[in-house]
Amino acid sequence: MNYTLFAIACYIVMRGLQVLFVEHLDKLWYKIVIKSATVVMLYAALASLVVWYEKVNLLGFDATK
Repeated sequence: MNYTLFAIACYIVMRGLQVLFVEHLDKLWYKIVIKSATVVMLYAALASLVVWYEKVNLLGFDATK
């Protein structure tokens, strides 16, 4: 259940960034912020999946639970 809530929170953060900066779609800094946030969210989601299925410790997740 924790991983499901984590994925939902990642989606909310990404969607929130898009909504907050909707007026700045053509700016270079907007593209950098969105792409960097996307990379961080994808890495965190991948780490949580690896922990869930392979029991490997990444990003501070405890794989023993």
